[in-house]
Amino acid sequence: MNNKTRCTMKKKVAMLLTGVMAVSLMMTGCQSAKGLETENVKISVYKGVEVDKVDKPSEVTDDDVNTQIQSVLDENSTTEEVTGRAVKKGDTATIDFVGKMNGEAFDGGSSTDYPLEIGSNSFIDGFEDSIIGHNAGDTFDWNGKFPENYGSSDLAGKDVTFTITVKSISKKKTPKLTDKFVKKVSKESKTVEEYKEEVKKSLEEDNEKTYNDSLQQAAWQKVLDNTKVKKYPEKDVKKIEDSLISQYKSVAEAYNMSYDDLIEQQMGTTVEKFEKQVTKAAKSSVKQTLVTKAIADKENIKLDDETYKTELKKIADAYGYDSVKALKKAASKSELKEIALNDLVKEWLANQCIQVETSSSSSSSSSSSSSSSDSSSSSSSDSGN
Repeated sequence: MNNKTRCTMKKKVAMLLTGVMAVSLMMTGCQSAKGLETENVKISVYKGVEVDKVDKPSEVTDDDVNTQIQSVLDENSTTEEVTGRAVKKGDTATIDFVGKMNGEAFDGGSSTDYPLEIGSNSFIDGFEDSIIGHNAGDTFDWNGKFPENYGSSDLAGKDVTFTITVKSISKKKTPKLTDKFVKKVSKESKTVEEYKEEVKKSLEEDNEKTYNDSLQQAAWQKVLDNTKVKKYPEKDVKKIEDSLISQYKSVAEAYNMSYDDLIEQQMGTTVEKFEKQVTKAAKSSVKQTLVTKAIADKENIKLDDETYKTELKKIADAYGYDSVKALKKAASKSELKEIALNDLVKEWLANQCIQVETSSSSSSSSSSSSSSSDSSSSSSSDSGN
């Protein structure tokens, strides 16, 4: 091999090594870009975190729609008093009853003005059936027996006599699904067919929201797990601690108790241990705020006025408020902005995350081919580092 050949090979090797180093540096750069560090937190990975696969929502069926509509019909049912006949199955009988064992009344065995739906199977076997055929005003004795596996060992398997008085009879009247009913319960639909489509769309949106919430929570929890708090802002932690303790002191005052007695008697722990838990909760809350801000700043996630309005509506719906106005009365603007920004960050993380098929989800997927089933995602609360 001559000198010219050796020189050429050295150049090629040098170029190859340079290329390998460049690729290596690029890969290192990509890895570091997935995490970030601020004065307060160090997040090892936040962009493209791996989470267990969340199953897509199943298709909404006609049965799903009919079940939901039946629920709405039941909610709009009315109760009519029944006169001129005896109790039938399906009626609600308002009764007084006294239970006795060996001639003595026992604790929990008596009640007055109790509304009992006949056929609900909420009492021991035979009790509800004994009321069928009786009229309002009737008083009678029924002899029965508690089941062997009854929850109370003092009553299990024991004979009992109930003296029952039927005070009134009523029956639930459920409306029929008609165009008239639809106009009453819906602002969008005017006919039954339109209403069914509306309900189907609503169920689909609910399913999609559940899926998105599960995925966002999974990604968020993984990022929290990947985060180490270097330094907690003491003022922020103290502010939350004081707020939480103040709430418990207010409760104690309302019950005419001392704060210490409330914690020891109602919480079943010492004040010292309780306040350690308060500190842990405060740090957990501050940690989430720090992570939210760090990612929002890094990825330029902004909460402008228009976005804030949109997020407020979502928050109001999620927390069951009738309106944004009612929500604003319940929380301060700074608190709402913090929640809104956190929701935006969670949404961004979910869009960036990588769903990984686990062995359990794989077996679930294979079994779902023969019988459709949804898997649920559970979220665990953050424990501040």
